[in-house]
This record gives sequence, C-alpha cells and structure tokens, in this order.
Amino acid sequence: MTYLFFVQGEGRGHLTQALTLYAELKKRGHKILAVIAGPDPNSKLPDFFEEQFKDKLIRIYSPKFVVDKNGQGINMPASVIRTLGQFRRYRQSLKQIKKIIAETNPDALINFYEPLAGVYFRCYRDKRPLFCIGHQYFIGHPIFKFPTGRFSERFGLKFYNWITAPRQALKIALSFTAADDLIGQRLIVCPPLIRQSLKRQKPVNGNFILIYLLNAGYGQEIINWSEKNPDVKIEAFWNKPDSEITFSNPNLIFHDLHGEKFMNRLANCAAYVSTAGFESIAEAAYLQKDILMIPTKNHFEQKCNAKDAGRAGIALTSKNFDLSLIYQKEKPRSDAALCAFKEWVDKYNDKIIRVLEGKNI
Repeated sequence: MTYLFFVQGEGRGHLTQALTLYAELKKRGHKILAVIAGPDPNSKLPDFFEEQFKDKLIRIYSPKFVVDKNGQGINMPASVIRTLGQFRRYRQSLKQIKKIIAETNPDALINFYEPLAGVYFRCYRDKRPLFCIGHQYFIGHPIFKFPTGRFSERFGLKFYNWITAPRQALKIALSFTAADDLIGQRLIVCPPLIRQSLKRQKPVNGNFILIYLLNAGYGQEIINWSEKNPDVKIEAFWNKPDSEITFSNPNLIFHDLHGEKFMNRLANCAAYVSTAGFESIAEAAYLQKDILMIPTKNHFEQKCNAKDAGRAGIALTSKNFDLSLIYQKEKPRSDAALCAFKEWVDKYNDKIIRVLEGKNI
C-alpha cells in the first residue's frame, strides 16, 4: 500500500513516531509518498527527521502553541490569537495539501496529530482511509482518568482531538498498558512505537541523570540544581541549536537535540527526567529506567501523560525539576510495571501495522 503522513512538528514525539512507523511500513514493502509537516515552513525540524525524509518532506503553516516569556510553559491566549491571525495562511496550506494528495494519490492517510489533516479531510470529503495516531486519543478510553483540571482544559484537549480526527477516521490510541479496543467508537489501542534501533540498545545504569527539555526556558532550573549538587553528573538535551554542546557547570552538559546521541545516552543513564511528552517516556520505560516527569506549565496534555504514566506505575511526577526525587530513589516506579510495559510493546509490536493493513478490524 501507499501512504501519506501528516506530522505535527512541535516537540519530538510525533516526529519519532513517524520515523518509527515509516521504517516498519517500508520493511513490509509499503511506500510513504510524502510527509507533510507543520507548524511553520521557516522553522527547522531536528536533523534526524529532515535527513530521513529529505525530498519527501513538505512544510506547511499550521496552528502551534506560543511559549510564554520565560520559555517554559504555554501562553494560551497568545496561541489562540496567533491561530486566528494565521487563518489566511492555513487556508493556503489546505489548498497545498489538496494538490499534494491529488498528485501522489496515496491509498491511505496517516495523521500524527496535525490539525490541518482533520480540517482537510472534512473540507474536501476525502473518501480514502484516515488513521490518526497518538496517545492523546487514549483519553477516550474508559480506563483513562483525567488529572485535576478545569473543565475548559478538558474541553480544549477533546476539541483538539476532534479537529485532528474526524468521525470517519480510525483512531489508534497509543497506551502505556494493554486495554480493550473500542470498535464501535473506532478506537484501537496499540503499544507505543519504539524504534528498532532503541530496542537493540543494551541498557546499563550509568553514573549520570539524563534530562530532556521540551522548552529551553527550564534550563536555569537545571543549572541551579546542579550548582547545589555538584556531585551529581547531569546531561541534558534541548532544542536550542546555538551550539552542539554547552558546558554550564563542571557536572552539567547541555546537548542540542540529536536522535542517535539521545538514544545512546538514554540507554546508559542512571535515571531519566523529562517534560511530560509521551514518546521519550515510553522509550525510557522500555529500557527499564527510573523516570521523573515534569509537565510543561499550562500544558494540559502533558498533565494527562503524567497522570497516565502514574496509572501504569512507570513514572513519578513533579511540578518542578527537583532531581532529588529521582536521585534519592524514592521508588519512582515499579519493576513489575516496567516489565509489563516492555512485554506489552514486544508482544503486540506488529498490531499497528495489521491495523493499517486492514487486518485487525
């Protein structure tokens, strides 16, 4: 079969999921004709993503979150204003999408949480299958429990899910644990997409804590903690490509985001600390690491990720980067839960492929 990918380009998770699925589909003889990625053609995506897709990659304007002035959380009012102000550009993007799909004529569309994919599907009433992939869709499953939050936050996440996944779409909910499929609701539960290159890693408990930051504004918190704890070695990755490596303190190194390097350091760290994205938490859990999650400020989706990881028993959650919680090993996770997670991933590794091939419905 032939497929076209839509990828929401913010953060690392959706990009990594797309790369992993691309490799699995290609291995089975399928073809990816094009990869359409937002949110801004002028922004740079990580090298590991651009290098893989090269001439297949097409950039578009699409909605995105605006980071607050501290470079930490989301400024929701500014995000809404930006979205409304870019309406003309989004309309041009929809026309561009229509032209690309007409030229490539894929058998099916696969959406990694890009909102304009859902808008395109509704506006042009495309009849081909649309598969929508993400942990976000797991909020529609009865075993998911929302974190404490305002009704507006829950509504906002549900509404965003609705935009990305029209009623006719098949939602593939990535989950930390096994759960029943909801065929009547067109929701299939699958394990996270873990890269084969990461599965081949041989994890060891090294002498450093590894950190991943969605927003570079949290860097000062890491610096402050490292200064107070000079005996603890820390390596951090962030998307701030001013220089490839920055030594902030004798015990602290910041790396620019790099796929292979990150994977190597993850396999060799003593523990993993991250803003609460889904994908890297799943990778760390697969490697059986102690995990501490810090949801990005005003990012309800990340609060949901942290709540769900707690339900699965694989991670500890904090409101700030207090690395003492993981360094002092206050039982951040259950060994049994991590083993169950790895078994879930390995046993049902090909479920998502069978779904995309129409063999599991």
